[in-house]
Amino acid sequence: MGSHTEPVNGHNDQGFDGIVKTLNGTSPKSFANDGERIQALVAAYALVARLETPWDFVLRLCMGQPALGASLKVAKDLKLYEKWHERGDVELTGEQLAEMVSCDFNLLIRILRHLATNHVLLETSKGVFKPTALAIAFTQQVFGEWINHLYDATTPCFFRMPEYLAQSGYKNPVDPTEGVFQYAKGWKGDMFHYYDAHPVEGDSFNHVMGGVMAHQAGWVDIYPTETLLNADDELPLIVDVGGSIGHDIEKFRKMHPETTSRLYLQDRQEVVKKSESPVNKRGYDFFTPQTIKGARAYYMHGVLHDWSDEPARKILEMQKGALTPGYSKLLIHDHIAPEGMAHPHTTAYDLTMMVMVAGGERTESDWRTLLKSAGYKALKIWESPLAVQKIIEAELEG
Repeated sequence: MGSHTEPVNGHNDQGFDGIVKTLNGTSPKSFANDGERIQALVAAYALVARLETPWDFVLRLCMGQPALGASLKVAKDLKLYEKWHERGDVELTGEQLAEMVSCDFNLLIRILRHLATNHVLLETSKGVFKPTALAIAFTQQVFGEWINHLYDATTPCFFRMPEYLAQSGYKNPVDPTEGVFQYAKGWKGDMFHYYDAHPVEGDSFNHVMGGVMAHQAGWVDIYPTETLLNADDELPLIVDVGGSIGHDIEKFRKMHPETTSRLYLQDRQEVVKKSESPVNKRGYDFFTPQTIKGARAYYMHGVLHDWSDEPARKILEMQKGALTPGYSKLLIHDHIAPEGMAHPHTTAYDLTMMVMVAGGERTESDWRTLLKSAGYKALKIWESPLAVQKIIEAELEG
């Protein structure tokens, strides 16, 4: 079939071959920064939506994506990515790979082909495969563990979500102890206590949450952290509230290593004990009064979107007694959902928070209302082209 060289909608004179060449030649290196790359990625999603017919969409949604998730999980269970990495990530035939992971060749080749057509692997010639950078990344726990989490948590919850909403009269979930997660898991109590009682799944959850914090633009790229250094040297400097195993506080510490002794990481005791950060580590329940008083900043990353307004307000109120008026800052690092035309990451986070913890993403007006109801005022919203999330700087009101 010959190339089509007519302008596209009368606005492009490079023709079919030129368009395909441009698309195939575009990579992360084509952009000046990650903010530009993200904008281009969103445009690419929109391009796919415009190009797909309803049948293309249905096939991708109902066949391609479920098959891809299952193929990723089977390959993970077979330790395909790890064993391949041990061999240097070299090109291998389907037969060699089947022998390497002790899997029937006729089964594995079908899985390999679907991974290849979805760009997880490269099929360099017929029946010969090589891992992409993505497949190699799955050897890192912060990425590979997401495949387990997909089947342990998010897929079961989204699978049961329509049924749960129908039987609940389509009410917006707000109770963290009686939502989609509990319906899917047959559990009484919130998600965090479920993971305490199921340590294998709990470890998986902690790793993927750590990965979220470690592999995105950091708060030090968004907020001018040097402004926090004009502080009393005798007092705590930063308290990372609900900071998991310390990825965020470590970013600050590495930028300002002289402050290490004045940095504090707080989370549940079972979580902070896994941290390797040299900062001060404290087990803490953020539904109780904050125990570290007078710090320059109390920082929360991805904490409040885990909770609907009532428990989120209580968390905020529990910090108030520790803040020094006119000195201490509250820094909330989270999604700020636009009123319309949201980023797909934001809407995905929102629905995931809904099914997992009955939480969700808030608009700017939602955040301001929540903060005011808890006795704070928002001073400024910091953002960067490097990041989807933003940082709300607030202080005590009055």
